[in-house]
This record gives sequence, structure tokens and C-alpha cells, in this order.
Amino acid sequence: MSADRVPPSTDAHAPGEIVDYDAVAGSEETSWQRADPEAALIESTGRYGYRVTLPDGDAHMVAVARENGEHVGTCDCEGWEYNDGPCAHLCTVRKAAFLDVTDARGEPVAIPRLDLDTHEGGERAVADGGYVDRAQRTGATGGRR
Repeated sequence: MSADRVPPSTDAHAPGEIVDYDAVAGSEETSWQRADPEAALIESTGRYGYRVTLPDGDAHMVAVARENGEHVGTCDCEGWEYNDGPCAHLCTVRKAAFLDVTDARGEPVAIPRLDLDTHEGGERAVADGGYVDRAQRTGATGGRR
């Protein structure tokens, strides 16, 4: 990554555009062909982030997730910035997740879902010691035990 380039965000609200892997999967596209998760160095940098180093290139930061059934992501490389479709770094992470490849720490490469992090007020589960209010239980079970 060059000094003047800003890496993509890898926080809980990872920005990104829709990434159409179907357009390049199994094709002769250079980015898909270069993406070799077994030969790449893939380092997790956060929930949505990876540092990907391909055998013939520099390290680049990617952020990738699934949102509403679609892949979203971004990369700090020029291939992502100047070309249509996913770059080789995003394709590497996608292939690694599909093939159950592990990262540099031995953890499985995964593409998390953003929509699981989106909750309205009372929807988020809260640890309360396991006590369930009787009214809540009756409402949830229709009065059955």
C-alpha cells in the first residue's frame, strides 16, 4: 500500500460497494485467475478486514461482507479503483472463504454478514442471567410451557 493511499475501513460499519463475483467467477478475468488463496498471505485485520499479499504483488487492505444477500466490499489497490469488477485481492478472500482456507493465524477466512449486526431497539439479545419475564415467555410461546 503506498503512503498516500488510505486503507478501507474495517470497523463494524464497513463501507463498500456491491461486489459482483458472479461476473468473474470461472472466467478468464485476470483478477479471478490471479486470486490463489493457497499461495497468498491472508492476514485478518478485523471483523471485515484482511491484508492480502499475492505472490506477485504488494500487501493490500480489503474490507468485505455480505449485506442483504449480496457481497459488499472495497480494496485499497488501483485494480479496484480503476477497473470494473472485483480486484484480485477481493477475489482471493472470496475464494478462501468458499474453500475453507485459513488465514496466517490458522483461523478460517470468513465473510461475515452485515445484516446480522443491524438491530432495531429491542431486537438485540441481552445477557440478563437467564431470567425470562413471564409475560414475555407467554407472548413468545402462546401460553405453552
